[in-house]
Amino acid sequence: MSRSVSLLLGVLAVIGESEACLGQGLEEAASTFAEQWARGQTDAMQNQLASSGVRIQWQGRPLGTLDFRHAGASIKEYLGDREGVATRVSRVEEVGGDPRTGYAEIRWESRVTGTSEVVTRTIFVAFVAEGGTWRVTELRVLP
Repeated sequence: MSRSVSLLLGVLAVIGESEACLGQGLEEAASTFAEQWARGQTDAMQNQLASSGVRIQWQGRPLGTLDFRHAGASIKEYLGDREGVATRVSRVEEVGGDPRTGYAEIRWESRVTGTSEVVTRTIFVAFVAEGGTWRVTELRVLP
């Protein structure tokens, strides 16, 4: 019995270390990204991009995988004439793997600067555990 308890405590310690090494949960990472997206905080978003690159697709226009600097510039260009009205994380799911991966779906309401018509889009964001936190590896704005 003592060996079983030791084994269980060892497994729990590894699980705890795994969560601690990421520094944040996937839901928190998705919420932070959604808030930054709504506010157009492209510099802050760029800090959340994976060093290995980000696959981007703007409303049916795939750009492929861009390094994090070009991905940041693409996000800035895409958001350039849009004002965020609201964002809401509608789904978050950790997929697993090594490194750990997950994704989020964000409902985004925006309007073109100077207009009143609100447009709603879904943003798909894929994440990977990298460097002690969740990083964005894919970004798709769906029509």
